[in-house]
Amino acid sequence: MKTRLVDAFTRHLQTPFVLLVLAGLVAVLWLSQSFSLGARLFPTVVASLGILLALLELGRQWLRRGAREASDYTDLGDEDDSPPFLAKGLLFFAWMLGFVGLFFLVGALPAAGLFVLGFLKFQFRSPWLPSLGLAAGIVILLWGLGNVLQLRWPAPWLGF
Repeated sequence: MKTRLVDAFTRHLQTPFVLLVLAGLVAVLWLSQSFSLGARLFPTVVASLGILLALLELGRQWLRRGAREASDYTDLGDEDDSPPFLAKGLLFFAWMLGFVGLFFLVGALPAAGLFVLGFLKFQFRSPWLPSLGLAAGIVILLWGLGNVLQLRWPAPWLGF
């Protein structure tokens, strides 16, 4: 019963979902054209690539219409409701809440660096040097994108 219900939803909702995503991407592309050049660069590129992928997916669905695809629902089994699985999800949710709290407390760039460093070091037990390198790379990337796209980051509560 569960397999048939999931199969019916996936078969009948694929195209409407892609059309909904396509409409959202077209809206982003349309609305971003009134922005200044620096501000519209990112949404224009992302929306254009998204529109291309959505159109390719619609084409794939059209070419394969009526064909039965083999489905694998093994990831939907009840064994994923085990306490260790839920604990991992709650731990990840706690990391995300910590990142958001850190973002508001110290600002976007330090929060991103500290989050990546902490997540890699304490969650995945990564060595210090690669963790520091990736954290620094994220901060540099965000700083560069902020300058290129003329972003104004929210002011942190601690006033850095």
